[in-house]
Amino acid sequence: MTDTPKLIRKIASSQPYFPAEEVDWILDEMRTVLESGVLTRGPQISTFERLFAEYIGVKEAIAVSNGTTALEIILRFYELSGAEVIVPTNTFLASANAVIFAGGLPVFCDIERNSLCAGLQEIKEQVTERTKGVILVHIAGMICPEIDAIRDFCRSADLFLIEDAAHAHGASWKGRMAGNLADAGAFSMFPTKPMTTGEGGMITTNDVSLGKFARAFRSHGVYEGSAVHDILGHNYRTDELSAVLGVSQTRTLDASLAVRQHVAEQYRSELGPVDGLELLGPPSGMRHAYYKFALVLPTKDQRNAMAGALKEKHGIATGTVYWPSCHMQPVVTARPDLYAVRSSMPVAEDVLPRVLCLPIHARLNGEVTKQVIHAVKAEWRLLS
Repeated sequence: MTDTPKLIRKIASSQPYFPAEEVDWILDEMRTVLESGVLTRGPQISTFERLFAEYIGVKEAIAVSNGTTALEIILRFYELSGAEVIVPTNTFLASANAVIFAGGLPVFCDIERNSLCAGLQEIKEQVTERTKGVILVHIAGMICPEIDAIRDFCRSADLFLIEDAAHAHGASWKGRMAGNLADAGAFSMFPTKPMTTGEGGMITTNDVSLGKFARAFRSHGVYEGSAVHDILGHNYRTDELSAVLGVSQTRTLDASLAVRQHVAEQYRSELGPVDGLELLGPPSGMRHAYYKFALVLPTKDQRNAMAGALKEKHGIATGTVYWPSCHMQPVVTARPDLYAVRSSMPVAEDVLPRVLCLPIHARLNGEVTKQVIHAVKAEWRLLS
């Protein structure tokens, strides 16, 4: 007779969070929406946009169908027409694909080791006479530490600067929120992100002309209050039910981030002193959104062994940010007509395969966090 295998409690790497009292409010509001018969272009979207704009501190917030369309609309406003846009190789490929969809050529650049974000030098190395702008990606919820210098450089070089803030809802730098640090910001509301509407996205900007363009482009090129198609557009709208979720998530974002930050502090306190485990963190003056919590292990094999052991022995899911990098993806290497890779990416290729992201979300509690810490320490003793 064999022993019954012990059931392992699964610990997800990310989960959306809706407090119980918010669920009741959401259900009531969704009932109101359904009874009204107004399922799109209604008051909930307007409320969501207003609250999000106030939270970020910008003049304009435009709700759209997802984070990729948010980027594409911004890029279309700048009329690329074959121009180049610099994109860090450490991002989800959608950041580069949005450039292609908007008529431009994405040019990949390497990253800084301590932040996993693009730095000023890496960007400068890719600038040509065809460069029209730069997309900065706030990786794992940390605002690019060199954003001030990069913004100054872009202004002096007459380049637009876009924040891909898909990971960075609620992050801030010197008192200014992600999404209010460049010409425009693009947020994703996918379920794994710090806040979610199921699917969805948001554009933020202080440029009223960009805001007007975005509202028209998301709705087949029809300006608000008009009945004619003034510009080429698409159906990139969101809906009233999603906006209800967005209103709730905006109201509770700070509380949700506080939990994430507490989990991060526990990880730092317990894992920071462990020899061989490198923890990446924000500089002073920055609030990290902790979309992910990243460790860097000495070797790729150790990283993969740790991830496998945590999953198989402890039921703990982990992740990456991102591997393989964009410049190594099959579609990129197969289509040099669509993507430009003009230099080596030594930092990305060295560091990213060694990055392990631990579970972090607002549904974690102290007991589960301690369980993750204990498992990481135990497995590291076996691996080191």
